[in-house]
Amino acid sequence: MEESEFEQQIKEYEDTMFGLILYHETSPKWVQKLQKTSYKNMKRRGEKALKNAKRILLDAKKSKTVQNQFEYFEWPIIIDEMRFRIDLLLSCYQQLFPERPKEKPLEKEEIVSLRNEAMSRLPY
Repeated sequence: MEESEFEQQIKEYEDTMFGLILYHETSPKWVQKLQKTSYKNMKRRGEKALKNAKRILLDAKKSKTVQNQFEYFEWPIIIDEMRFRIDLLLSCYQQLFPERPKEKPLEKEEIVSLRNEAMSRLPY
């Protein structure tokens, strides 16, 4: 795998982690409470994986002999059902809030808009 491909994987996983935040924030409060531990564990594993991936990338930029580590790096698994919703929420977010900084917490009205847009795109 090339360095640029690994950089792209990092960017995609950063988006996935942001989508995980959207997934959690757009869930009803009672669901958030039920999934709190799972969400925190998934977020922690994802952040750790991103940190490790960025370290490997930095090491590879310094020493070309490290590049083979790209092939063996494994991203934490996200189940298909959750992946579908994460991708849907990311797409809706990008459409509704194209210039909005991801670091800024969503307002209640934005959460409702995002949830409604996602629901309108569901295939069933």
